[in-house]
Amino acid sequence: MDTPTPSIDSESITPTPSIETEPISPTPTLEAEALRPQHEAFAQAYATGASGAEAARMAGYAPSNASHQASELLRRPDVAARVAELQGEYFAQQASKRAEATDALLGKLEPVYDAAFGAGDFDTAMQSVELQARIMGLVHGGATLRPRSGTGKGEEYDPSAGHMEFLDSLEED
Repeated sequence: MDTPTPSIDSESITPTPSIETEPISPTPTLEAEALRPQHEAFAQAYATGASGAEAARMAGYAPSNASHQASELLRRPDVAARVAELQGEYFAQQASKRAEATDALLGKLEPVYDAAFGAGDFDTAMQSVELQARIMGLVHGGATLRPRSGTGKGEEYDPSAGHMEFLDSLEED
């Protein structure tokens, strides 16, 4: 059987009023409750690199029970959350210090490179580039850029060859 389709009069339809809702609030976090001072001391020490037992001892827990106490503290959600927060801050601070030191060292090497290259002392220029690459973490371990002079012709490599002349030329300026 066919059922008749009801007809809808568009003038009789009233618009739905807009519903204003508040945004859904996130799940409450543990930051609302402050840690006990001893727990905070543990979190501070652990976040900056102390082992669990060492951090527990630094926080005032008995040395004989420090390892067990550290394990218990790290299982607590409030302490674990605080450790994670502090580690994030600590690592960001360390990264910032490293970046500043890197910039300072690279800034000191750039004039050495420019002067060496300008003076035709390409060995010193290459060593400056090598140091810059090491500082930036691009060269690791025993990898090195070897000077092009003093090798391959039965001569022994003299690391100061050419460098003393270059250093003397800097003093003359």
